[in-house]
Amino acid sequence: MAMNTPVCPILSVRNPSVDELCLGNDCALFLPSAKKCSLVYIGFKAMMDIQKMQQAAPPQAAPRPAQQ
Repeated sequence: MAMNTPVCPILSVRNPSVDELCLGNDCALFLPSAKKCSLVYIGFKAMMDIQKMQQAAPPQAAPRPAQQ
């Protein structure tokens, strides 16, 4: 494996002190077209969607103090 092989988020869970390397094309979660783990791709896409929603949402007004 090359030195720039990413760490697998699934395999590394079983022993957090050891970084398991990505299996690439041998993994069912690997996307050959993107050359990335589908979990990384899904996370990146979710982050981009959240940023779009934050930019489109109007700023929220500060809550008004309760009247007595």
